[in-house]
Amino acid sequence: MPDIQAEELMGAYCDTTRRIVVVSAYPARLQPLLAELTTRCYDVLVFRHGQEALLSSLQIDLLIADRSVAGQDPLSGMAELKTPALYLVEPAALQDEPPAHGLATDRSEAWPGDVGALLVRIEDLAGKSAPQAGPDEAAFKDIRMDLRRVTVQRDGRRVELTKTEFDILRALLMAGGGVLSRQDLMEKLWGEGYFGGSNSIDVHIKSLRKKLGDDPKNPRYIVTVRGVGYRTAD
Repeated sequence: MPDIQAEELMGAYCDTTRRIVVVSAYPARLQPLLAELTTRCYDVLVFRHGQEALLSSLQIDLLIADRSVAGQDPLSGMAELKTPALYLVEPAALQDEPPAHGLATDRSEAWPGDVGALLVRIEDLAGKSAPQAGPDEAAFKDIRMDLRRVTVQRDGRRVELTKTEFDILRALLMAGGGVLSRQDLMEKLWGEGYFGGSNSIDVHIKSLRKKLGDDPKNPRYIVTVRGVGYRTAD
């Protein structure tokens, strides 16, 4: 039997928004919190023990480590992960003056505690992380593209794009900030044999910007490079 046990908590179907990984030696103690996270459309993974190689390989928006049982630190011996983290601790630990050794009070919440208040904190921390791209995804700032299902989300909300708009956005994201000329985009979308006017790209870009809520005068997503083409914003 493997040392690490994990289970994905399944709720009602919804487009994936944020992934939360919970590491707890006693996950049953966290059931009220886990149930609420699942119903709020978080992708929740639960592990009984931390393992650096495994956690480092996952795309994580927020890590919750349960230190609320005395003497139990599920991340003991691990290097600090490059992901936002929240620690659940005994209520008394937050009342210590000075705080208990190694306790970052700005990243800690008492458990057992107020589930509603904890959810607000979790939503704030998880929302600050940039979407992470999986093997069938592309991500840029708060935009996530599902390349297999041909869907787009901005800030966790679905954006309805035409196939052409989707392909333009994908091409720009895949360029990694490089400039694509109108001719480049036409060839990527319709092949080298396409002889339509380049202004058709401008029309689609205009519609794409409108759907993304992007102001061309102060762009957050798509920048016009005058006389050349388009690229993703800084």
